[in-house]
Amino acid sequence: MLVFLHKTTGEVVNYPDELEFSDVEDMWEDVTGKIEADRDSYIAFEPMPSSQAFRIMESFIAGIDDVRTGGVFTTAISQRKLFRHFNDLLHSYPGLRQEWFVYKAERYFEYVKDEIDFAFGSDDD
Repeated sequence: MLVFLHKTTGEVVNYPDELEFSDVEDMWEDVTGKIEADRDSYIAFEPMPSSQAFRIMESFIAGIDDVRTGGVFTTAISQRKLFRHFNDLLHSYPGLRQEWFVYKAERYFEYVKDEIDFAFGSDDD
């Protein structure tokens, strides 16, 4: 996900980073056009590093109450293409899948907030 913050209004705009050559590019045309038309007014935020995204997955797995299920997820992320294995496995656990989306959104919100604080020189916690 590419995230942009309007310097004056504080509006946050985002769109998927896999848009180029995709069949959903037209769906995001208004958003991408808005940013391109006034690029200097936006701060672009870098995507979360994969190492940090991995730690978020590990933390989520550590919070799974069922030890056996947690073990299945731990095995999934110890393999090659761990992000894919993790996401594929979530489809077999609909309840956990929904919990994951909430958990991930909260962690990503914290990440973006930290990036905003850094961009504006805030040292608040």
